[in-house]
Amino acid sequence: MDNNDDQGGVKKIEKVILDEQAALKNFQSSVALALLDFTGNLESEHVERRLASALLFLAHLSSEITRGFANGDEQIASGLLTDAIIECRRAYPDTNTTCSTLFH
Repeated sequence: MDNNDDQGGVKKIEKVILDEQAALKNFQSSVALALLDFTGNLESEHVERRLASALLFLAHLSSEITRGFANGDEQIASGLLTDAIIECRRAYPDTNTTCSTLFH
């Protein structure tokens, strides 16, 4: 009976991980499509300007999200950045990086 409970728990965790991965991919696609729409059909000098503007906006947004969760606490902000790096490595794995499949 305990073994079935363990398997059920593992399946629930696997489902949560798959759901999180699907949500992240959906978010990434939405951002990428919006960026393509923002820079589409422009001359290269305008595309570069818009890409720079988009990058600055995303950096600002990232900073605001981190600050909002950390409430000005540098230690919490550092932890959030570390978690973001871990999640990024999980989302974009390469052969030189190993990471766990557990969410932090």
